[in-house]
Amino acid sequence: MGFARRRFGSALAGAGAVLLSLACGTPPKPTAASRVIAANPSATVAGRVRDPDGRPVAGIGVRGIPRGADIPWSAPAPTACDGTFRLSLAAPGGYGFLLVWKGESVVTSDPRDPALVEVAVVPGQTLTGVELLFLGDAWRALTSKAPADTPSCP
Repeated sequence: MGFARRRFGSALAGAGAVLLSLACGTPPKPTAASRVIAANPSATVAGRVRDPDGRPVAGIGVRGIPRGADIPWSAPAPTACDGTFRLSLAAPGGYGFLLVWKGESVVTSDPRDPALVEVAVVPGQTLTGVELLFLGDAWRALTSKAPADTPSCP
């Protein structure tokens, strides 16, 4: 299922935060239109994940979530020790982002939430400087799988 801003917005209205398991994030079956997009050169999106105190978040998955029904899903990418990530995404397309920790994601109504970030890419483009926020307190309020502190490298 593709996720759109209006879907998240309506699901989050008054809810505060929603826990998503990977089962909620299963890619749709390919369509003729998605095969055409998948044949294009991929776009690259690079950035960093930090916590609200500005610390880098290491070892958490970043997944680009397509904003359209016919945009193929791409593999998630882990963050490095400095919180950086690099995704290869089908293009053209619009994307939001899910942060994944131990198979779960948390989406909040906070306007800084990665699910509400919107980027558009075209084939072959490299987009850098995408900053995503790990809202650890929201995660800890919803799931026992949440990291006790900001995930970091030893």
